Amino acid sequence: MDVLFVIPPSPEHKLIIRMIDCSYETKANYLWQPNDFIIMTSLLNESDNAFFVDGTADQLDPVAFREQLRKSRCDILVFALSSVCWESDYRFFQDAGKMFHDVPIFVLGDIFLEDSYRQQILMECDGIIYNPFQLDFASMLLMPGNRKGASLPGICTRPGQRFFESGTQPIRITAGTPRHELFMKRRYRFPFARHFRFTTVTTMWGCPFSCTYCTDSNFPPLVRSHGDVIRELAYIRDLGIKELFIADKAFGFFSSEAVPILEEMTKSFRFAWSCYFHPQVYNARILEMMHAAGCHTIIVGIDSANVPALRRYKRVVDPIKIDAIIAHANRLGMSICADFILGLEHETARDVKRTIDYALKLPIDYASFNVAAPLPGSDIRKKAIHSGKMSFGVEGFDTSGRGGIIGSDSISVDVIKRLRREAFIKFYLRPSYLLRRLRKVASTEHLAVQLIEMLSMLKKIR
Repeated sequence: MDVLFVIPPSPEHKLIIRMIDCSYETKANYLWQPNDFIIMTSLLNESDNAFFVDGTADQLDPVAFREQLRKSRCDILVFALSSVCWESDYRFFQDAGKMFHDVPIFVLGDIFLEDSYRQQILMECDGIIYNPFQLDFASMLLMPGNRKGASLPGICTRPGQRFFESGTQPIRITAGTPRHELFMKRRYRFPFARHFRFTTVTTMWGCPFSCTYCTDSNFPPLVRSHGDVIRELAYIRDLGIKELFIADKAFGFFSSEAVPILEEMTKSFRFAWSCYFHPQVYNARILEMMHAAGCHTIIVGIDSANVPALRRYKRVVDPIKIDAIIAHANRLGMSICADFILGLEHETARDVKRTIDYALKLPIDYASFNVAAPLPGSDIRKKAIHSGKMSFGVEGFDTSGRGGIIGSDSISVDVIKRLRREAFIKFYLRPSYLLRRLRKVASTEHLAVQLIEMLSMLKKIR
């Protein structure tokens, strides 16, 4: 069996990340690997072939992209689309559909969290992948291409099919080792990495939390066995890769699997790595173990200076834990990236300024200032559609704020843009901040990664 994974070119060569749960334009020069595709290769048999075309990472123009597709062969086509550049992606998808009209075609993308887009695309493909760990490629191969909606695990095949759930009860899964070597394109960069060359590992896919402004709340957590992950780490080590991004939405949430992984990483591996780390997961033991296992950077969702106010969005975080995790990480010499959201519907411009001031006071190494956006599957989008601010076919919104901002009743689009720009400039151009980062540089390669990202970020916010 030959499986072809495809990411189309992005308009103006923008660095757009396309995933099942979300999509956005990156804030600097980085570009994540296509983690959903990486996961899917773990389900292939040894005798199966996997091929990959990434028009965004390779900066292909439309002619070159279509030529690569024409030269490719496949028995199954998997195509990624984005809400950020929906019109462009959809045109490329239609072109691919004409080229591979006689093979089963499957799609993935955040845009399909919306029922109207699911209905549209299901008339032109065999299914929408919503769970990359549950696929059965043998069954997918048997799809006759008649769009009749036969049931397939991990795939939406018919309008009205219910598959979005939320909850903390894990779904235990078993999978093989992904084919990391297929996704080692030079253009993939991770902004917090100490090495240019890295790869992505997933120990838990989905999210156990239920924040209504976040699309990840639609997906219940899938948890891999620590044995499977450890075998994958050995495979990555043999490929000569030193840097990892562990892409879990809340690494360590299920400690029964995370702890054995950390113990083995400390004992048998020497990886440098980064991960998302939810404040509610924090305890002193787990952070100490992460540090010992090579974790140098944690990404923590703080979101607002007024953390208790986030309960209206089902975001429940203990402010004491935020303080504790930042203090502890600093004692260990780890770097901290704090995520913030600007312009939530309850906020005024004064509230946003308080969040920015809060970020400036924290002893952190990176601040990601995200615009509250009507992401597919979020409550913000539902309310925007209900109020008439959005309609079917009008896309291009993401948390970077570069494609589009919807604003709120209290804050105009222009004010949000100005405040976000000011936040980046005030945070990253402080002499004290620059000295902090220089002290944490681990090598000349690490310095090069940091400088490239810094210059690119400044260019974008200008």
